Amino acid sequence: MSAQLLSCLDGSAQQNGIIYAANSRKTLTQYPQQQRPEESNEKKTLFNVLKDLNKKKGTYFLFSEQSLGSKLVSPVKDPNLPVERILDEILKNTGLKYTKVSDNTFVILKDKEKINNEKLQQLNFTEDLPSTQKANAFDPVTGRITDDKGSPLQGVSITLKGTNKGTTTNANGEFSIDAKRGDVLLISYVGFAEQAITIGADDKLAIALTPGSQQLTEVVVTALGIKKERKALGYSVTEVKGSDLTQARETNVANSLIGRVAGVNVNSVAGGPGASTSVIIRGISSLSGDNQPLYVINGVPMTNALAEGNDQKNTQGQYYNSVDYGDGIQNINPDDIESISVLKGAAASALYGSRAKAGVILITTKSGSGKGTLELNSNFTGDQVIDVTDWQYIYGNGANGIKPTTAAAAYDAGNSSWGAKLDGSNVVQFDGVSRPYSAQQGNIGRFYRTGSTLTNTVSFGKAFEGGAVRFSASNLYNTAVIPNSGLNRNNFNFSSNFAINKHLTVDVKANYVIDKAHNRPILADGAGNANFQAMFLPTSLNINTLKPGTKPDGDELLFTNNNYATNPWFAAYNFVNNTTRNRLISIGSARYTFDNGFFVQARAGRDFYDDRYTGVVPNGAGYYAQAPFNIKEIFNRVYELNVDVLAGKTFRISQDFSLTANAGANLMKARSEGTTEEGTDFAVPYVYTILNAKNKTIRYTDFRQEVHSVYATLDLDYKGFLFLNASGRNDWFSTLAPSSDLDVFYPSINTSFLFTEFVKPSWLNYGKLRLGWANVGQATRPYQTLLNYGLFPQQLNGLPLGNITNTSIPNSKLRPSSASEIEIGAELGFWGSRLTMDVAWYNKKSKNEIFESPASNTSGYTGVILNIGELRNKGFEFLVTGKPFAKGSAVSWTTSVNGSINNNEVVALTEGQAELAAGTSRTGVGFTRHIVGMPANQIMAFDYQYDGAGKIVLGANGVPARGDLKPWGSAYSKYTMGWNNEFSFKNFTLGFLIDGKFGGKVFSATDYYGYFFGLHKGTLPGRETNNFNPDPNAPPTTAQAYYTELAGNVSKLFVYDADFIKFRQFTLGYTLPAKWFNNKIKGASISLVGRNLFILMKKTDNIDPEASYSGYTQGLELGGVPPVRSYGVNLNVKF
Repeated sequence: MSAQLLSCLDGSAQQNGIIYAANSRKTLTQYPQQQRPEESNEKKTLFNVLKDLNKKKGTYFLFSEQSLGSKLVSPVKDPNLPVERILDEILKNTGLKYTKVSDNTFVILKDKEKINNEKLQQLNFTEDLPSTQKANAFDPVTGRITDDKGSPLQGVSITLKGTNKGTTTNANGEFSIDAKRGDVLLISYVGFAEQAITIGADDKLAIALTPGSQQLTEVVVTALGIKKERKALGYSVTEVKGSDLTQARETNVANSLIGRVAGVNVNSVAGGPGASTSVIIRGISSLSGDNQPLYVINGVPMTNALAEGNDQKNTQGQYYNSVDYGDGIQNINPDDIESISVLKGAAASALYGSRAKAGVILITTKSGSGKGTLELNSNFTGDQVIDVTDWQYIYGNGANGIKPTTAAAAYDAGNSSWGAKLDGSNVVQFDGVSRPYSAQQGNIGRFYRTGSTLTNTVSFGKAFEGGAVRFSASNLYNTAVIPNSGLNRNNFNFSSNFAINKHLTVDVKANYVIDKAHNRPILADGAGNANFQAMFLPTSLNINTLKPGTKPDGDELLFTNNNYATNPWFAAYNFVNNTTRNRLISIGSARYTFDNGFFVQARAGRDFYDDRYTGVVPNGAGYYAQAPFNIKEIFNRVYELNVDVLAGKTFRISQDFSLTANAGANLMKARSEGTTEEGTDFAVPYVYTILNAKNKTIRYTDFRQEVHSVYATLDLDYKGFLFLNASGRNDWFSTLAPSSDLDVFYPSINTSFLFTEFVKPSWLNYGKLRLGWANVGQATRPYQTLLNYGLFPQQLNGLPLGNITNTSIPNSKLRPSSASEIEIGAELGFWGSRLTMDVAWYNKKSKNEIFESPASNTSGYTGVILNIGELRNKGFEFLVTGKPFAKGSAVSWTTSVNGSINNNEVVALTEGQAELAAGTSRTGVGFTRHIVGMPANQIMAFDYQYDGAGKIVLGANGVPARGDLKPWGSAYSKYTMGWNNEFSFKNFTLGFLIDGKFGGKVFSATDYYGYFFGLHKGTLPGRETNNFNPDPNAPPTTAQAYYTELAGNVSKLFVYDADFIKFRQFTLGYTLPAKWFNNKIKGASISLVGRNLFILMKKTDNIDPEASYSGYTQGLELGGVPPVRSYGVNLNVKF
């Protein structure tokens, strides 16, 4: 046969227009391998059928690639039939025909196509191919690709160099592609170094990929659970490894992010173990809504909202008097976490649309690996309070500088430390017993015990041909520092993935949680709060004098005439504040990948939990008769269902250019159903059940919503150095009904450029620039667009009474709030990545903020729901990581510093409105407000009153007069930083973390009460003379009268800089040599661990600068659990 055989049948001169199926072991390059030949029971491509005939019958076929396309036909049933009979059968209904041009050569044509006879006559057909054609013959090359540990890799890209032909591996790591000897296969997979394999005599390949250069091939989890190489991302993503969370651990895993991620401000409620944690990413994203990020586990969102009925949600209210019930993220066991990815910017989180405004935190849990590993991780810590108070211990209990002389006088003095100087003399106390009138320092240490936290996790994981499985069981048992309080949590986690066949993989994951908290502490100054009285007892009263908290008849042992001032021992052992949660987070997915790399994935995830809260104000409590309830039972049933489908494919447009397209849809259904039962006055004392209450009420709530979504992504890759990514998502909201405009579109686009592909100085090995823009949003809550009807808990004549549950006038034209953000960043690696930098600048503008704008009380509502607010966050973030010692050195040291600056501004509120109330301190003289033109959440307090000359105005009694209510700064820190260090030498490891926050303010109600009760050192001046009245002829103004009035008049005295630097974490570990155990175990390590060890710097008196009693706002504190340091040991053993 002459070389003219490669001319097209239509007479054109394209070199690759004709495909020739040769009588050889090889087949041609130009047609993609669609199916493995051994699968004869399935339909096969016509190309493969002709190729089989070529081998079995020694027959040649001429055809054009365009005419065959990707037609599928049934395989040959009887290969012994004549070729003509076989062709008649397989070409039936294909729109094709054949023409025999020689004894063993056929041309395949379209039905209406004619042969160029002149060309055919020029062909010289022979029994064998010429050597020039044999050199171009092809055959399927098969192989299996694994990682460096031998585990198969699915989705590896295999491309024939110099062509557009490619394929991907299946779930078992297998692939098949047409290639000839001498061709080069390009093998690429995220996280691994690219390989070029030259085809030799062996057509069955075994290829092991090795991890690539970290910055070039590092893989991170992005939106929808899609893994991408970091170099391709046009936005900032920070990943925290699961191993960083499990040594010096926290009961709420969100607290482990403190100091580790630039731009993330983490603050925990001072509510003891299991309390909720506030995570603010790049400044607050909403003025009235939820500022917490969306948590996504294995690609499916989870619910993190505080429970309905938690009074902490009412941030504008003054009288909290509630426990913190905890949040959703604290249910997750850190031992089950493989990694946490923080999507900080809008471009990173845009695929979550209306849930992405506050950022997204992606949690990937562990899967089975290896040949089978049984692992035990045991962690024990002792927990000890840090006494940050510095009260005066010069004056004791009493009033107006006088010691109590009777039990009644001591009882009336209560918490007051306005008595005489402490002199050690015997003075009668509230119970009629005389005791030394001396300083009783250390009450906090006497009341709070040494707590402990024991966590044991056992897991088994195994990878096998076609899948992997992992199961873990964990128990966390905590005895809190507060007496008779603690947390017990059990986690059961199951993860499996199976390759049903080479196309279909199935993943199933489930996490079941049983969480029981015993006697969660009440916060603020409410009755039943043991922390408040332990903090503010008189300086001459030993807290052990109040033990056991009860009198012989079982009633509370009161030490004051204030019934709301509960004996701390009685509060700890008699009040009840218990919570129980049963939670199941389950996820199932199936993914079908076709031979050409196109995939379809279906996934469903359901987060369901059942909460119960039991609160009891017990018989005998001094507060019993005044309590709004003596028993309260809250039952909440919450679920969120997410069902989504995703399809996509990577297309190699040319050798230099590839395109990945994905499209999908999501259905989200959520429901929160709650019942609150309250009762007063127990019929039978000490029987604490709702049925025993003489008076009962019941309330019922039911919140439902749906969001329907479609989305798509497009990722472009040019030569591995220039990337462009775009996405769009459209959400339809049930909460916007009855409006006809129910949907919002959320677009994003970002790009990254590896400039070191062109500029390669010796000192810079990696350089990337990135740019991203996106628009994201925040959905509305249910029942804000229409009147919602319910029933009063009370009845009239035995019949229920209906009511309107809206407290604000609904808005039928309400829209979700939105935020657009632009982000610019760079990533640099110096001297072989011994020094790396990641910097980012962002500008985020939020609009259509949803507010409850004030309305006239005559309307019957407190306000009206409007879209009116605007908010801006601009900032800068950086992460610098250094490795001073070269790789392979005996000593390893990795040190990293991260920091951020956030400039926040309230741009607008309602027209004509300059400020909006946010929170109110229990003192009534401290507030937080949003003020136009200033950062959000301004701490508000009263200043001195000044005259025209700028001098402080005094009242007639000598007390400074109250001035204006002024803002003193935002409650949110402008600057954050963290410094993390990890050392290793032989079998030893050492690590520590130091973090700090700067630029925020806090209003200290603790110090206000310190003035009010005469405990604060600021109340010492003037006590000797005990008269502040400048008029000698007027009645004296005692120190007690002066300072208590001063505290109410000039509350700016209690506004502090909330700056701090803390020694957050320390670990010292040793890896035990396997030979110690005769190699019966795979590995073992033991570590000494410490958490929250020292406060290196703070500017607050008597409080922890991080103290807070609300899960939704910062800047106000009172009556919380003191800061706690933990120290202990961690043991890890693998069998």
